[in-house]
Amino acid sequence: MSLNDYRGSVVLVNLWATWCPPCREEMPALQKFYEKYKADGFVLIAIDQEETREVVAPFVKEFGLTFPIWLDADYLAQREFNTMNLPSSYVIDRTGKVRLMWIGGISKNNLEKYVPDIIME
Repeated sequence: MSLNDYRGSVVLVNLWATWCPPCREEMPALQKFYEKYKADGFVLIAIDQEETREVVAPFVKEFGLTFPIWLDADYLAQREFNTMNLPSSYVIDRTGKVRLMWIGGISKNNLEKYVPDIIME
């Protein structure tokens, strides 16, 4: 799996873990935002940090998540994005440029305030 596969889409990459309280809090807002904008070329990729499929699968089911979930057993995404905090999120435009970054949980209001303009470009 590679972010290059999504070139031409607006991608929100969310680094998270099931044990992280702010990660749990933001998941419903992320799911709703994804459902609202996926037809407009928006993709949300949630990259779990260092947990197994057996740990992540019940979490995905509990929250009814339908966006791609990647498992990152070796913290490669955290190193690539140069962060040590969870959750951390990055909005990448259609050309592959990181346009927005959030450290900490994302609210529905912040998603709606900043991301749709990038999606509609």
